[in-house]
Amino acid sequence: MTMDALARYLSILLDSSVLAVPVFLGVAWAATGRFWAALGWAVLALLFADGVPLTYLYLGLRRGWVSGFDMPRRQERAPFIAVNLTGNLIGYWLLRSLGAPDALAALLLVYVGMGAVMFTISLFWKISLHAGGVGGFAAALTWLFGPAWALTFLAVPLVGWARVHRRRHTWAQVVVGGLVGTAVTTLILALAL
Repeated sequence: MTMDALARYLSILLDSSVLAVPVFLGVAWAATGRFWAALGWAVLALLFADGVPLTYLYLGLRRGWVSGFDMPRRQERAPFIAVNLTGNLIGYWLLRSLGAPDALAALLLVYVGMGAVMFTISLFWKISLHAGGVGGFAAALTWLFGPAWALTFLAVPLVGWARVHRRRHTWAQVVVGGLVGTAVTTLILALAL
């Protein structure tokens, strides 16, 4: 496998939309202890966490709003994040209204907070959403399941290397992305749970 292929695969595997599936399922399972309940809550949360942004990307690629799945132009990011933020707000409200597990609803609240911060930064700088997502998930897993899960932070430099190698970001953009993702997630979970 070439370094280019490895960087591409790491970028895909460590994308927030991919990581959200096992994380949301695990959080829902830990909260309910029942397979079908966990699956139902996780699918509902994923409709907003993954469904909204992936639908926007799909339509954007087909209609020319976005030039690539990675949104290589900084100007493409703000509308994407705004749509994502709106979907996550609706998802959070729905999860709270229906009595979803607190930890799962809190993850969507993290998405809202992260969306607001990343939106603001993306107006003037191309921060790494990949590194922010990985840092955020590592912080959430560590907060919710204990210090052994801090090992998941090792994925932040992996995705950072992949994004820099693919020339999508600079090291500063991935480092700041990882730090912002970690900080926003930790703060929101500390306040929400």
